[in-house]
Amino acid sequence: MTNRSFNRREFLWGLSQSVLTSLILGRACQQVAAESKPTSVLVLGAGLSGLYTALLLEAKGLAVTVLEARDRVGGRVYTLDNIPGKPEAGGQAFNENYQRLLTLSKNLQVPTEQISVSNRELLLYIREQPVLSSDWAGSTANLLAATERNTLPPQLLTSYLSPDNPLPDETAWTKAEYFALDIPLEQYLSTKGASPEALRLMNFNPGSFFNSVRATSALWALRNNQRAKIPSQQPMRIDGGNSRLPEKMADALKFPVQMNKIVTSIQSSDTRVGVECADGSKFQADYAIVTLPFSVLRGIQVSPPLQGRQAEAVAELPYTIVTRIQLAVRRPFWEEDGFPTQMWTDTPLQSISPIEDATGMQNLVCITGGAKAQQLDAMNSQVLAEFVQSELARIRPASKGNVEITSVVSWGRDPFARGAYSHFAPGQIRRFQDKMAQPWYRIHFAGEHTAIASAGMESALESAERVANEVLARIE
Repeated sequence: MTNRSFNRREFLWGLSQSVLTSLILGRACQQVAAESKPTSVLVLGAGLSGLYTALLLEAKGLAVTVLEARDRVGGRVYTLDNIPGKPEAGGQAFNENYQRLLTLSKNLQVPTEQISVSNRELLLYIREQPVLSSDWAGSTANLLAATERNTLPPQLLTSYLSPDNPLPDETAWTKAEYFALDIPLEQYLSTKGASPEALRLMNFNPGSFFNSVRATSALWALRNNQRAKIPSQQPMRIDGGNSRLPEKMADALKFPVQMNKIVTSIQSSDTRVGVECADGSKFQADYAIVTLPFSVLRGIQVSPPLQGRQAEAVAELPYTIVTRIQLAVRRPFWEEDGFPTQMWTDTPLQSISPIEDATGMQNLVCITGGAKAQQLDAMNSQVLAEFVQSELARIRPASKGNVEITSVVSWGRDPFARGAYSHFAPGQIRRFQDKMAQPWYRIHFAGEHTAIASAGMESALESAERVANEVLARIE
């Protein structure tokens, strides 16, 4: 028995036992088995959503072909294996609430490991002043309102969303009774008493899942806040890097993922679906499942063209711009200036954190989002390197001559992502959220942007279960 066949059989056996997929795998297989030719499906995108969809459908006997534009699987799950410490450029971590992901990793025999959480003091750099987090309340750089002065800048958004978040559960944000909150987040926060300075600082947090408080729906922010309230233990990641999970998923498929297949058009009739790629290759199937971000799909010709609110969603859904810059450290300059390694700033270098490799050597990662990430993305590699080094030296003089860029991952510039994750602008939830994932002829849609109840990497898996159910229902 080959390793490949063993892994696949092991996976399918474990999958069939999973409570999470019992509704799918519990369906009768008689019709599929009776057909002389199995139903064929094209899955566009080999991220978590596409790979999980393919595994679910293969387990039902369907013939699945997965097309991926990159030369790797995983999509926005991307471990930088060539960087010491193997940092994650995409999906960072998960916890025990990610039941689909944990079940999948167990069935595929992909071990997980806990991530240590740093409780170190934070160095703030606000309004051209370095300030220790313990000194923030009394700092002259702190221009927050009196009621806000004791709140650290990274915690401002949560401090306004958490106390009276009206959403009772994970799906409430999709219900019409809450659509009055589908307004600009800036407007909502202002009614709660947020000062202009607090609103300004909220735009410098790359972990906020939006580009700006002005261009984001308050209902979307409340949805994220509601999910963050669910208790969890220590965060985890896949042992050896999160990319090991999609790699094992791809290995478990019956047919290899077709790499470097950049889709240019999707055509559907009442009976078949055709896909054309930039390299001239063509594929035909009974159904197609599109897991590509809408930011990418909007550049692909779909025939017949999408209509109405669904077409608006594909054309308009915004994606958060995030750029990650890995920095190698020649000498631990924080030992010279006495400041903490971790920083939060209102400069283009918004967040700077240490990353340890297996030997304990610390390097740094700079994460920037929104307008500041777009500013960095507009630079060529040489200009970017010079800017980052000079900007870091300006706010942290001891770093001068001690750091160099080893990797830049710009999700905004990535042609197969066009952003790190989706979010909703004001008014978009009420306008087209419920239309986004509707099937169009024989084309179905999945991906994190179509999930309802889950967050992070789990959302991609949630969408896969939903779309697999949709296709299976059509062939019964």
